[in-house]
Amino acid sequence: MLLALETSTEACSVALMNGAGEVFSDFKLTPRQHTRYLPLMLEALLQQSGIQRTELSHIAYASGPGAFTGVRIAAATAQGMALGLGIPLVPISTLAVLAQQAVDQHQCEHMLVALDARMSEAYSAVYHHDATSGLVQLEGHEQLVKLDELILHSDLTAVGSGFTARRAAGYSDSQDHPRYEEVYPTAAALIKLAQAAVDRQQTQPPQQADINYIRNQVADKKPGPVVG
Repeated sequence: MLLALETSTEACSVALMNGAGEVFSDFKLTPRQHTRYLPLMLEALLQQSGIQRTELSHIAYASGPGAFTGVRIAAATAQGMALGLGIPLVPISTLAVLAQQAVDQHQCEHMLVALDARMSEAYSAVYHHDATSGLVQLEGHEQLVKLDELILHSDLTAVGSGFTARRAAGYSDSQDHPRYEEVYPTAAALIKLAQAAVDRQQTQPPQQADINYIRNQVADKKPGPVVG
């Protein structure tokens, strides 16, 4: 039984996968209200699915990059539950979750995904859809770039709020590329990537809740507890 939490942007979402692989999920736009809505959504989904907390085997969360407070809410909630239940954590990059949602929602194949990082910057990475697994794969590495450096090349599709921020800053883009700027990372997409990570035994003990900051001047990148 796998639980997934995603609160890296204005959206808040929860997903549960039962032993048969059936997924239950909820998604809401709750800017600055994640601490209020996340527990309510989680409890409602547990009731809907018929899954007890004690039946959970892993807890996944979107580990960033994203809104600093939002990322920590999911990480802290996941870690607190995992410590109480004595089960592993599964941190998954928010940019990977965003890319997976673009595949699931718009059948994107080759994407430059970008989240608005404020301060005239964006978190970005190139991902492609692996037809065999149905999941996204990272090309190169995730990075923090200036908005004027967020440029589409080749056959890439633009995905995410970073491109909205770029246009708002006055930069123009070619209209030759498909773009899906209003796609949000979701727990339903996250749970697919998390299940694959569990299958590969890529989990962490509950004492270690990693957060993927990227912007190292905002916070220390060192792994460790986020509760307390």
